[in-house]
Amino acid sequence: MIHDNIQLAIQDVRQLEQKLKDAKKELRQEEKIDDEKYAELKAGLKNLKAQVIACEEEQLADIRKGDFYNELMDMKRKAEEEFAHAREKLFKLLAQVPLKAFEMDLKGEEGFTKIQAVPEMRLFVNGKEVKKG
Repeated sequence: MIHDNIQLAIQDVRQLEQKLKDAKKELRQEEKIDDEKYAELKAGLKNLKAQVIACEEEQLADIRKGDFYNELMDMKRKAEEEFAHAREKLFKLLAQVPLKAFEMDLKGEEGFTKIQAVPEMRLFVNGKEVKKG
């Protein structure tokens, strides 16, 4: 009895899914714009976007040649390395904690931070999971 009802429900879902697909297809056909002015504007927009991208690439190339930019990139790389080492240290310390859930609140410059760890070695800072890798 329940199997028959499930089979009927599946058939209903499939029929309604096909009906929805047909409605969407007809709607796309109806929304298709076949206007010469629209086509010209769309082509002009595409050309303008290409010009903007070319200008942006040219400006970025000039910026990347500068010494200050290279110094900033070095600072970024060093900060990323320090961050990665700090995360690695944190997860090594967490590996030493017994496998039971714990919570703690830390007071920092930004205010209070809630730290939560669960037995599956997942870490949450202010409710947001911190990924290991």
